[in-house]
Amino acid sequence: MNKKDVYDVSVLPDNIFTLKGEEFFHAIRSLVGEVICNILQIQMIDSAQNFLNTVDVFEIFKYDSEEIDNIKTKSCFKMRNGEYIIRTGVLNNMTYLKTILKKKIEEQHSFTNDLQKERYYELIDQNSMLQSLIDWYSQNQFTNNYSNKKHLFVSSFIDTITKNIVKSKQGYRYDDSVKDFALVLYILGGKQCYDFIRINIIGALPNLTTINKLISNADSILTEGQFRFAALKEYLDTVNVRFGFCAEDCTGVIKKVKYDVTTNSFIGFVTKLSNGVPIRDCYQTDSFEQLTFWFDNIEKASLLNIHMFQPIPQSNQANAPASFLISAYGVDSTSTAIDIINRWIYLFNNCIQNQIRIIGFSTGKIFASKFSS
Repeated sequence: MNKKDVYDVSVLPDNIFTLKGEEFFHAIRSLVGEVICNILQIQMIDSAQNFLNTVDVFEIFKYDSEEIDNIKTKSCFKMRNGEYIIRTGVLNNMTYLKTILKKKIEEQHSFTNDLQKERYYELIDQNSMLQSLIDWYSQNQFTNNYSNKKHLFVSSFIDTITKNIVKSKQGYRYDDSVKDFALVLYILGGKQCYDFIRINIIGALPNLTTINKLISNADSILTEGQFRFAALKEYLDTVNVRFGFCAEDCTGVIKKVKYDVTTNSFIGFVTKLSNGVPIRDCYQTDSFEQLTFWFDNIEKASLLNIHMFQPIPQSNQANAPASFLISAYGVDSTSTAIDIINRWIYLFNNCIQNQIRIIGFSTGKIFASKFSS
């Protein structure tokens, strides 16, 4: 008989690990005899798991107790000096019992793993999408670094969806690349477009509350009439550029007044100018009468005036850096050519103070008409 046959786990009941108490002792008694059963019973080792967790089942023989004298006599040789030596057959049976139980666990785990693998193979065979994903990951696993970087976002996007769809909504998680994509989609596509895509691709994109938090944390909220010279300098440092063109133009907007909680002011009125330069937070008030007066006497802005800076790349740079939004504020069509020139002087001087050089200005049709007139 070979070793494999000695430890034939088929001699154990299939439910051996669920048996407890007398049912467990009955199975042990039929397998390795009464003596082993008595050693386990007196220690209340009444289940297979309990037995496997016991470090030394023979430790009780070290103690001098009348309760174990009978078991000790049957299990051990008593030496003339009073010491007890465990019989070889008892040792072998206990080793056999522990070994065969461990092998039973291994067999059950192996069976479970085989069932799991079989189930996975069936799922793959029945789902063309899974087959395509496996093929895609297999192809990109051994491609060069450029290709890996090229497909990095796609991998993150797929991973995000597959991990989130098996969780509750409260457990959804998104990595940085997916968050960046979500922000760009929200900004370019707008709220309705973003929410439509998010609802239809479950688990792919964070909700609108998370998007608003990301925008707030990014410290990229514009304050009406503020010129972001420090932020422009920081941006140009990252792209290693110091020269550029500045552009000013208007776009039509729906007339609307809103309260800006970050500045405790009302935005949407025509921004007041000082030498052509917008005055920040000029509509701050805690007075309802003052607010009523503004609504009755101040025009709501029909145009949004913006200032952009377009960096000029150095000769060793292949692509031009993206343009940068310096300022935005509500206006009407009453600005004069002097206002525009004063703003350009203000922009030029502040950029010089931040080691930025404007080499030219451009304007749209609305402002161009001011000069021609």
